[in-house]
Formats: sequence, structure tokens, C-alpha cells
Amino acid sequence: MATKPQLVRERVSDGEWQLRCELAAAHRLVAHFVFVDMTYNHISVRIPGEPQHFLVKAESVFMEQVTASNIVKYDIDGNQVLASDFKASPAAYNVHASVYKARPDIMGAVHTHSPANLAVSAQKCGLLPLTQQAMRFYNRVAYYKNEYDDTTPEGTQHMARALGDKWHMLLENHGALVCGSTLAEAYIYHHFFELACRAQIGALGGGTELVMPTPEVCEERAKKFGRIGQYNSKSRDWVASIALADKLFPEYRD
Repeated sequence: MATKPQLVRERVSDGEWQLRCELAAAHRLVAHFVFVDMTYNHISVRIPGEPQHFLVKAESVFMEQVTASNIVKYDIDGNQVLASDFKASPAAYNVHASVYKARPDIMGAVHTHSPANLAVSAQKCGLLPLTQQAMRFYNRVAYYKNEYDDTTPEGTQHMARALGDKWHMLLENHGALVCGSTLAEAYIYHHFFELACRAQIGALGGGTELVMPTPEVCEERAKKFGRIGQYNSKSRDWVASIALADKLFPEYRD
């Protein structure tokens, strides 16, 4: 099995290698900005031109340790399709495989357990439109009941059904799943979702009356700033993020 960077690079297309580099950078950046849960969080991307295949983090590495060559490749039935010394956890490949199988329009997905999104996932009110970041998701968040084993294909099929036609979901007592029409979009919206959750926990813990915007304002902001399809590899936030990854941890390209 080949996992050395040069050997992996020789076995995949130029397009897949570039996508591996971008996915590795996304993991490093989420680890940089968000306090996440050991090895149990993961980001994936569907491979353009190979709609049945996706790339995802290996189970034995932290987000801070992800590189282009230790990322693993699976199909939407949960089978590893490129030999590697690494493998994904059942939770990782089942969650992402189920989402990609149910939703051909989704190209990237981020699943994290941060202190903030875990806290909001335990609140019956769900995500409140308390900030500009949260208004992006107004009436656009799915909710998944904590009833099934999310490490199994059966459990994650329930998760995919709960997502429905939405792109973002709170998993009851479990954290968040944020998807996008590109990897960049999933990453950027996850960043906004995380900020919204942090602000909500802070605001609710402040012990004072909150300012709640009107439904009309929330809907207008969601339509303007929460559109799917507005973020891609040329978006300024993604370009700046890749530049930061290149500066802070260039080994992600190994």
C-alpha cells in the first residue's frame, strides 16, 4: 500500500491531487479556527467527474495532521476505492456517503463537534437569528433527532433524510453538519455557522434581554447572504484561507 506523498500523487489525477490539497487545507484551517473533538470530526468533498466517489479524513489523524496523501477515497456505498495505509472511521464514511447518495447537488460537507455547536444542538430553540452570521441560516437549518446510531449506514440514512433539501443541520446533542455546492462553500458556511453558535451561547448566557430582529429582516438577510452557489475556489474568503494555510502549515500539501 502506498501512502508516501509522491507515490499517492502518481496514482491519482491532477484534479484529484489538487482537491486533496484543498481538503487537507480545509481540515487544517478548521482546526486553526475551531476547537474540535479529537479525531472524530471530518470534512469531505465529492470528486468532480466521479460523482460516486468522495475524499474524506482518515480516522487515525487529527485535523491538524491531515495531508493530501493521508486523505482516503471512498464510494457512496461506503467502500474504500484507493488502497492506502489509512482508512476512514465508520462514522465518517457512513455520514458522508449517505449525504452524497441522497443529494447529488452536495459537493462538500463539514461535520464537527465544537463546544459552541454542541451547546446549540442541545437547546430546544435551535439556532436563533441573533447575529448577522446566524441570519444567513434563518429558516434554513434542518434538525436531526438523537435516535439512531450514526456510525451505521442505517443510522446515517435517517440523517440524510432529515437533511432533506436543506444544506445545514444541527444534530441533536451531537453538533453540526454543514454542506455546500463546493468544498469552499461548505468550509465558509461552517465558519459562519460556528460564529453564530458561539454568539448565541454568549448572548443567552449574558442574563439580559435580547434584541431579536424581525422575521422580515431575517429573511431578507438570508436571501442575500445565505445563498447556495455563491462561494467557490475564487471567493475571497477561500483564497485568503488557502494563503493562510500555505503560510502556517505548508506541509498539508505532502
